[in-house]
Amino acid sequence: MIDLSDIPLFLYFQFASAFLALWFFKRNSFFGKALAVLLCITFLVECLGTYFSVHKQYNFSLYHGYTLVEFSLILILYRGIIKEKKYLTVSYVILMFFLVFWVLTFFNKKYLFTTMVIGAFNVGILIFLYLRELLLSDKLINFKKLLPFWVSVGFIVFYLPSIPFFSFWNFMKDRSLVPILESLIILMNIIISFGLIWSNKKAEY
Repeated sequence: MIDLSDIPLFLYFQFASAFLALWFFKRNSFFGKALAVLLCITFLVECLGTYFSVHKQYNFSLYHGYTLVEFSLILILYRGIIKEKKYLTVSYVILMFFLVFWVLTFFNKKYLFTTMVIGAFNVGILIFLYLRELLLSDKLINFKKLLPFWVSVGFIVFYLPSIPFFSFWNFMKDRSLVPILESLIILMNIIISFGLIWSNKKAEY
């Protein structure tokens, strides 16, 4: 059994965003549906990760497999909304490097954080491509109603700061900075949850 005190605070916020994504599942576009899959998988993985940590069990394989699913799904998310497909070539090249290091992680666990850094960098590229198109389109007028916009803001809050964080993870003598990362996870899920609610809000006339 897990005591409530063992459950990290960020897990509650991940549950909230996953629940909202499922609640609005039928209304959402492909982007929203794929996001729901990502959020639900993330929540389940973190639940298992918490369980394994509390019971001092091995959880490396869980997070190793999750990184592949996580960054692949994010690429699928943005591939569906970025119209100028030629610019996605950059993201595909970065993904190839990600896959190389992901495979190398089977032989050296330290590469796990390298794959996370590469994956986070790729997310940054995808967000840049999406926001660039948004700024040049007519949709900019109603950007507050766009779910991809809020998801992108949430991703920026977490993934960009995680690049230096995981870059130096293997050199950290302790895990005193982990609460900062958990705070970013909470903020990201708050933004995504707000985006899910706001983008599904019916206009009143």
